[in-house]
Amino acid sequence: MARDRALVRNAADKKQVGTAAKREKLRREQELADLRALLELPEARRFLWRLMGHCKTFGSVFNELQHFTAYNAGRQDVGHFVMSEIVEADQAKLLTMMTESAASEKTDLDVAEAVQGEGHATTLDDQENPDANS
Repeated sequence: MARDRALVRNAADKKQVGTAAKREKLRREQELADLRALLELPEARRFLWRLMGHCKTFGSVFNELQHFTAYNAGRQDVGHFVMSEIVEADQAKLLTMMTESAASEKTDLDVAEAVQGEGHATTLDDQENPDANS
C-alpha cells in the first residue's frame, strides 16, 4: 500500500517534515469525510453495528480456553477501532446507531409476539412440518 511508504526521506529536512504533516492531515480529513458520508446511510450504519457486534465491541472476550480469549481480544480490538473511527468522524452517529438497533430489536420482538399470538408457526420445525403438532 502507498500508506506504508515513508512520507519523509530526511527527518532533518524541515520542508519534507512539514509537507509530510500536511499530506497526513489531508489524508486523515479525507478518511473521516468518507466515513461521515457512509454514516449518513442507514444501510452502512446497520452494517457497522453488526460488525461491532461480531467483534464483541461491547462484550466480554473471556473464554475458559485461553487461546479463545486471545482470539476474541483481537476481534474486539477491531471493533474498538471501528467504534473510535465512528466517534471521531461523528460522535452523534454512534448514538443514532444504538437507538436504531434498540428500535429494530423492539420491532423484531413485537413481530414475533404478534406472529405467535396469531397461531403462526414460531419455530423452524413448525414451519417445515405444520401437521406434526396436530
